[in-house]
Amino acid sequence: MENSAATTSLSPQRSSLLPTALIAAAFLVVAIIFCASSSWYVTFKAVHVGFAAIWIGGGFLLTVLGLIAERQNDPDELAAVARQAALVGEKLFSPAAGIVLLAGIAMMINTDWGWNHFWIVAGLVGFASTFVTGIGVLAPRSKKLHALMQTAGPLAPETQAEIKSILLIARFDIAVLLLVVVDMVVKPFSS
Repeated sequence: MENSAATTSLSPQRSSLLPTALIAAAFLVVAIIFCASSSWYVTFKAVHVGFAAIWIGGGFLLTVLGLIAERQNDPDELAAVARQAALVGEKLFSPAAGIVLLAGIAMMINTDWGWNHFWIVAGLVGFASTFVTGIGVLAPRSKKLHALMQTAGPLAPETQAEIKSILLIARFDIAVLLLVVVDMVVKPFSS
């Protein structure tokens, strides 16, 4: 009897996997068809923009959720946002950022623009700053935060202070990334 109860409680989770996989497969098929009808440059641009949307949009959403939790003075929700940010930062945003960079380089290889335009250099500097912030600041502080959550607990004042500090740094990082988006779209000083 216990096995059927366990199976029943797992089935709602698993029931969403098949439709999600089918949606992902349909997306990939249509995306491949679209890209196959175009140039390499446009294909790399689609990858570049798609993964930038995932990376920056996800970071922006976490920033907004962190602000909401802070404004509501909800330490439990703030801790939940911090846990989610640490997880997706490592498992989703870092790989997406790498793909954005590689696709951007591939785009440049497949065009004759050259690398010496202000907007390209500014975009690379923005990427480098957010990379250094992620690797040198956010990742170590996330590890420290994880240790604080284990020892002092998520609601401890020192844990909450570290969460707020990390989220403030992440806000700055998102602002830089949004400026890179504006830079890429507007291409300032390019004429």
